[in-house]
Amino acid sequence: MTIHALFLLLCAVGICKAQRPCEANPSLGKFVEVGANFSIFCVIQGGCKSIFVHRDTNHEQRHQRVNATTVMHEVQGIMGNSTYTCKCAEKSLVCGVDIVVGYLPEVPQNLTCEQNGEFGNVTCTWKPGKDTGLQTTSEFSVRTASDNSPDVISEEHSATFHPGSETQFFVSVRASNRLGHSAAGDINFTLSHIVRPTPPVLAQIECSSRLCHLHITNVGSCHMLEVQHRRNHGHWSTQLFNRTESNHNWNISISLEPFVFYHFRVKLKLRPHMGLWSQWSSFNQRTEEEAPIKKLDIWYIKESPWIILLWKELNQTEARGRILGYTVLVKNTTTKKTTSWNVTNTFTNVTDQLCSQCVITVSAFNSRGYSPPANIAILGERAQLPQKVSHVAQSDGSIAISWQKPATAAVGAVTSYLVEWCPAGRFYKELKWQRLNREQLSINITGLEPHECYKVRVYALFKDGRGKAEFYISPQPKVPEKGPDLNRIQSLVTVDNTMLVTWMPIPRQKLRGCLTKYTIYVQGPRTSVQYDGQQYRVFMTAWTEAGESPPGDPHSFTVKHQKTSPLVFGILVASCSVVPFLVVLMCLCHIFSLHQRFLRCCHLLPDMVPDPANSKWAKECSGEKGEMTLKLYLSDSSVSEDEPDTVEVQEMPSESSIPGALMGLDSTSSGQQQGQDVCLSFSLKSPSAYLKSFSHESYQTQESQNTEVTVDYISSQGMLSGESDGEQQQEEEDVCTDGPRFLPCPLFDPKVSIGGKLTLDSVKIDCSNFLDEPFFMHC
Repeated sequence: MTIHALFLLLCAVGICKAQRPCEANPSLGKFVEVGANFSIFCVIQGGCKSIFVHRDTNHEQRHQRVNATTVMHEVQGIMGNSTYTCKCAEKSLVCGVDIVVGYLPEVPQNLTCEQNGEFGNVTCTWKPGKDTGLQTTSEFSVRTASDNSPDVISEEHSATFHPGSETQFFVSVRASNRLGHSAAGDINFTLSHIVRPTPPVLAQIECSSRLCHLHITNVGSCHMLEVQHRRNHGHWSTQLFNRTESNHNWNISISLEPFVFYHFRVKLKLRPHMGLWSQWSSFNQRTEEEAPIKKLDIWYIKESPWIILLWKELNQTEARGRILGYTVLVKNTTTKKTTSWNVTNTFTNVTDQLCSQCVITVSAFNSRGYSPPANIAILGERAQLPQKVSHVAQSDGSIAISWQKPATAAVGAVTSYLVEWCPAGRFYKELKWQRLNREQLSINITGLEPHECYKVRVYALFKDGRGKAEFYISPQPKVPEKGPDLNRIQSLVTVDNTMLVTWMPIPRQKLRGCLTKYTIYVQGPRTSVQYDGQQYRVFMTAWTEAGESPPGDPHSFTVKHQKTSPLVFGILVASCSVVPFLVVLMCLCHIFSLHQRFLRCCHLLPDMVPDPANSKWAKECSGEKGEMTLKLYLSDSSVSEDEPDTVEVQEMPSESSIPGALMGLDSTSSGQQQGQDVCLSFSLKSPSAYLKSFSHESYQTQESQNTEVTVDYISSQGMLSGESDGEQQQEEEDVCTDGPRFLPCPLFDPKVSIGGKLTLDSVKIDCSNFLDEPFFMHC
């Protein structure tokens, strides 16, 4: 059809005739379907030379002139609502039209009807289909078999009516909007097929440990009952009941398990092939308890003088009730003596004395009885431990562990294996374990924190003992967030030019793995002698398998040398004054003439003076064969379990020293003692570019260390090499002055060679010529 023919057709229906000075007329009207093609005619009364067509006011559209008063714009495949505007430039005329786009209504779907109860109203529902974008209404009509004039009810998605005395109906639905309409075909039904009974009422419920009795009312003329039950968040179990009689209540019984909280629900139906199921009626009930059915899984750890006994909690199925406590019975296999007590926790302590040779029995109990007794014997430690233990951290955060049987164990001697794991340094309450039979030589541990350090032990269990292998591992270690913060630096330099440094342990959440070692950095002047007032700067880092942490907070200190106290100085002066006087007095006692005179004056002195050679000190010296062992502790206080661990650091001389350079020190460690201050003493004796430390074990159980230093005292062959005559004489004087009883003194008896040992009662000096020669020549 040509443009002129279309124009003449539109003029015939009156669209092209302008009733107003400016009009915009769409060929399909204002409401069109999505994707439709149509034309917009702009008509200017009296004509216009310059007519423009715009879409949504801003976009000028191409158009064709039909005559002096009309232009036409063709719209292709419109997809959304739009506004078209016509403008006459020379007359300043503007007009337009709004085009609304939508869909034809779909045929209503899923038309269903049901009666609420045997004598209630009928409700019909349907789905209108997709949104049309336009205002759409639904017309619901219903008629009976004897009435041909339907009742029309306008609703959107549902309609309700009262059936009266009729039992058979015909219903239909028609949907319509500005673009057209669509209708669903008639459906017919009888009330007996669409009736939905009212929900049943649970009048009474009685439950024992394994059975529940349900008394259900409000059943009407229903012949079918469905009962469902389940545990919390479990699957529903269904039971269906059917009977021929009606108008009677239901009494049913359901078999269940002890001490379980159950959810129940029931519904009704008229007959198997008639009517609809009612809505559910729901209720909850817990069954009663029974005695626990399973033995406890028991394990223990030794922390002298205690044996810590642990066991796993029973799950709900195993416990069969609320566990009120646990009974622990310890039987000494030697004395046959038994001791028992109750606890409410899943652990308890037993002393070594009570359980040196014993068997422990633990039972859980609730209000109905006890679980079967679980026995465990406290085994001694054996040297046969699992061999070639390997452990690998997996990408999913688990740990794969494998091992081989003990090499020295007899075939079949291993009864089973046990693997235990716990976050390092944490309480034993977090200990977990898994038992394996003797043929299982591997395990995969899951459920671990990715950046936690775990202590893992693999036990080989025998009938009379156990052997263990242990290691530390982190599933996914990271570099520590920060190094240790220095807690304290003792700025007073001791006599041996050492200082004490302490630091706080890194918090577990910041360590992020197993600690392998520390590195301490010292910055300061490099001189051969340390003077008061010298400045030093110290900071530390920590290492895991992933690498070194950033440094902790630094600490600066000034060197101050320790001074001798006035009391010590006074004692030294008094000793230097009294000792020479006593030596002279003893020499005078051995001059015969003076000795006789002294005895006459001092007749009250005892005749028998104990021999110093028989003193405890002299016997200990002779028993060590010329050596005396002194124990020196790394800290300046008494050794106790409350003392912090220390690390002694010695400077190693280097060929060159650069003042102000950075000095590093490594202290290796297998882990970290949680909650324990760590101490480090380092020497400032000589310049060095490197500080060497002794190995500092952070996971050691001792909280203080000691070092045994052996000092040569008296050699069987004479004076030690490197000793001066003055040093030997000073040692002899020290020997002579042991103890308060020094008269008579055997020091000046004639010398006798005894070969190999030198005792105080073997030395004699001849002072008979004392009056002829100066006495000090003999003393």
